[in-house]
Amino acid sequence: MNRQTNKLLTFLKGYWPSALTLAVVLYATLCSNPLGDQEMPAIPHLDKLIHAIMMGGLFGAIVFDKQRANKSKRVSRKFLNILTVAIMGFCIIDEIAQTEMGIGRSGDILDIVADWSGIAIAYFTAPPVVRKVLGLS
Repeated sequence: MNRQTNKLLTFLKGYWPSALTLAVVLYATLCSNPLGDQEMPAIPHLDKLIHAIMMGGLFGAIVFDKQRANKSKRVSRKFLNILTVAIMGFCIIDEIAQTEMGIGRSGDILDIVADWSGIAIAYFTAPPVVRKVLGLS
């Protein structure tokens, strides 16, 4: 294997929870019919809750992987702030892609609001939860 392949494999081994979470989010948001023949339960605004959970989960997975990679130092506020802006931008691009791909889905500003709400909650909750899960003080 060449050096680039080794670097990629090392990265994927260390960040597989983030990569898997991103793959699930992309599948759920960019497939024309991610549930197949199943229909969503008739719970008002359930889709918004799902959006918040997906983006908060993506944020949490990345924080988990970053903290796991360096257990001796807390994840910095600078990293959390950059991650927040990056995922917020991803949410906008994802909604635009839903509209532009012609897959029968449309972007929704309220989905972005739900996404950003999930990110905001994860911003404050993920770092201490991740440290506790990893057995760090």
